[in-house]
Amino acid sequence: MVAWVQFLTRDGDFAYYVDIASFMVDRPLPAGHTAPQWLDGEPATRAVARVRHRPRNHLGAAL
Repeated sequence: MVAWVQFLTRDGDFAYYVDIASFMVDRPLPAGHTAPQWLDGEPATRAVARVRHRPRNHLGAAL
């Protein structure tokens, strides 16, 4: 996935998508990418991201 995003952003536009994709799949950043500066620290950011992006199976019956 990260390689595909790198390909799509090769002209430099939206290059930060590579950083986001790497974070979402829990992979290290590719060479040449600057590590993010977490406001609340990486563990806190990951915890919030897990809650926000967890499957919402409990909504299935309401749809």
